[in-house]
Amino acid sequence: MNTPIRKRRILVVNDDVSYTRMLVELMSRAGHDVSATHTAREAISAVAVSAPDLALIDARLPGESGLMLGAALHSQFDVAFVILSGINGLEIGQQAAQVGAIAYLAKTGDLDQYVPAIHTALARSEELRELRRREAQLSKALEQTRAVSTATGVMMERSRLSRQQAFESLRGLARTQRRRLSDVAEQFLASVECLNGCVGAMPPLSSEVSKS
Repeated sequence: MNTPIRKRRILVVNDDVSYTRMLVELMSRAGHDVSATHTAREAISAVAVSAPDLALIDARLPGESGLMLGAALHSQFDVAFVILSGINGLEIGQQAAQVGAIAYLAKTGDLDQYVPAIHTALARSEELRELRRREAQLSKALEQTRAVSTATGVMMERSRLSRQQAFESLRGLARTQRRRLSDVAEQFLASVECLNGCVGAMPPLSSEVSKS
């Protein structure tokens, strides 16, 4: 039993109208929502409104580089892309990989072979997106842990508490306010930093005032 293909949004960026029409029809029959633009400017405008799951980009666009367009869409909008080229060679494939393309497809090949290749590219892009999401979550968790640890250390120093006492004080405050411990720790550190800044900005006392 074949697993049904989950519908994805695909953007084709190609100035060859007939080729673009064939590619749009092919991927539409495969069950995807496909749209097309013919220039880099049109592609950027379309992606800014609604980012696709995958962009199929001709390596050579009118007055533009499809390779650079793909790199820009990836860096600015987190759009995965496949490079299409009429030149079936190793060099263009290497260039596509260097700018971050998920895959490279020769336009001289059989269009029917595009479907499995593009489905593989879609699956790969989802894996990479999920990996980046998990990395972001891990990074955030580490930052939160660091904030709690730092706040505990500051409280130990200022209140002459043991580590356990300082930690329990922070946790008790979080429970009272019904907030996350990391949020309370970050607010505590921000308050300490603000206080230190205010004290540091105060002018020194004059000798007359200190004597009195």
